[in-house]
Amino acid sequence: MCFLSLIVIVGAIYFGNMLFGQYSLDTMLSLEAMKERLNKQILLLKEQNAKAQKEYFELQGLDPDEKK
Repeated sequence: MCFLSLIVIVGAIYFGNMLFGQYSLDTMLSLEAMKERLNKQILLLKEQNAKAQKEYFELQGLDPDEKK
């Protein structure tokens, strides 16, 4: 009975540390930082795409600001 209790306690500590320990916190923080970097990169790429499309349309003589 004592051995079984010891196994349960060690297992609870192990799984608790795995779910809520330092490694999990580090992983969560690094993923949040990566998400922020990727969102900034997405915004930058959208701006570059809009400029490139406008330049392309201007070169084609299809100014998107021009009303027909």
